[in-house]
Amino acid sequence: MSALPNIRAIRAGKDRCVVVTWKGGAESVIDLSQHLGQYAVFAPLRSDDDLFRTVRVGEWGWCAHWSDEIEISADTLWRLALQQGAEWLKAWRGAHRMSQDEAAKALGVSPRMWRYYESGSHLLPKTVRLAGIGLDALEHAA
Repeated sequence: MSALPNIRAIRAGKDRCVVVTWKGGAESVIDLSQHLGQYAVFAPLRSDDDLFRTVRVGEWGWCAHWSDEIEISADTLWRLALQQGAEWLKAWRGAHRMSQDEAAKALGVSPRMWRYYESGSHLLPKTVRLAGIGLDALEHAA
């Protein structure tokens, strides 16, 4: 992404996840549990479900905002989204014992884009994750 990441919308998800809609329309589910555990300033978010659910878009879309003392920058959320998307995709492919080319074909993605997603250089689209979950569901139903 050439421009700085910018948040259009944000909401609390399950556990300590947030669902971020980025300025360009892409959506990321980001697990914040590990990040929140690393810094003392986030202690209230680790223990208070009601507080965690109050997340909103900070000024100009540059952060996730809970209070004047508790924010996470859009840059940090973007980095976590890239990292977690890549980790999910690698784990999915490994569980299916597929090469990158085989996995890309199975989910309808070009091999080039697959490599971008696995390397963490591009956001993993929601549609690709859903395709993997759908394929898993079909396999379990059979």
